[in-house]
Amino acid sequence: MGIIDHTVTPARQGDPIICRMMATTVLLSLIRAWAANGCAPTGWPSLSNDPFLDRVVDAIREEPGRDWTVERLAGIGAMSRSTFAERFRSAVGRSPADYVTEVRVDAAKRMLEAGRSVSDISRELGYASDEGFSRAFRRRTGMTPSSWRLAHRLPVSA
Repeated sequence: MGIIDHTVTPARQGDPIICRMMATTVLLSLIRAWAANGCAPTGWPSLSNDPFLDRVVDAIREEPGRDWTVERLAGIGAMSRSTFAERFRSAVGRSPADYVTEVRVDAAKRMLEAGRSVSDISRELGYASDEGFSRAFRRRTGMTPSSWRLAHRLPVSA
């Protein structure tokens, strides 16, 4: 009866509230990660809460392979390069170049899952060489693109 008695013991004061708050925190963290990876539908809260930076983030997501420079991104955001770089880092939590790399690697993962070749992906995402793409991918994921594809290969239905 010792085990049963222990499970019937009333909860400590505040336990239900703490559990609800923890569940809410986990859910909000998941939603933020989901939105940050470009999965949120139109109308969902933005990554930055700044309409000028939102235009920049949208442009990067729409054309990850474009030759993105701070000057070009600042122009889209209608601000100077220094103001843009500072506001972007403050709002998004990383440099514009780091964010572009993250978006490119996420796009590369989807392309690898779809069976695209490393060379095709490299060219489409704006890398000067397959080696440069592979280095950026490995720095972000810890694996080469080919190794990542093998590790994430979907099982074939019979």
